[in-house]
Amino acid sequence: MTGGAQRVETGHSLPVSLPPAVEADVYREVEAAIHATGIRHGASHTEVIVSGDGCMVIEIGARLGAGQIGVLIQHALGIDVWAALLDVALGRPAALAPSACGYTAVRFVTSPHTGRLTSLYGFPRTGPGVPFVRWRAAIGGLVREPGANVHRLGSSVVTGLDADEVEERADALLRRVRIHVEPATENTGQVRPASTSAIAP
Repeated sequence: MTGGAQRVETGHSLPVSLPPAVEADVYREVEAAIHATGIRHGASHTEVIVSGDGCMVIEIGARLGAGQIGVLIQHALGIDVWAALLDVALGRPAALAPSACGYTAVRFVTSPHTGRLTSLYGFPRTGPGVPFVRWRAAIGGLVREPGANVHRLGSSVVTGLDADEVEERADALLRRVRIHVEPATENTGQVRPASTSAIAP
């Protein structure tokens, strides 16, 4: 999910369901890109745009995907990607076969404009179906209108057995979040870590 002039990513969902021919095309393009960049061992993060004209690789990196992608893979497919990366680094067989069949979605909170964060309400806490939450902006600190993924303020991950239910619950949790940002004249750099004790339920 993305939106706005800067196209900052506001959510991810796993797993994706594609027609077999499209899925085969994606695998073919991704494998070619990985081979062309010389990645032979470890993780790679490859982003692909799928359209009526086929698919196109737009980004590739020799790293695990950010934006809680590893958390989503772990809860949707039962694959511990961090353990797998360690196994690869040590020359051991990596456990990459899915051991679960679920759905996960992450949603990111962003600031409506640049300024000083004065209050936050309704941010979710971990619990059944919400295995992971992270807030990274301090109350009283400077935050930015999203111009890059690094400007996202927090995230929550939702899991379940039904894709539509997971999407709806993730969106509902995001709608509950209320933040207030006052204008600030100071230079607004990267957000600084928050103390969760300052977050109101």
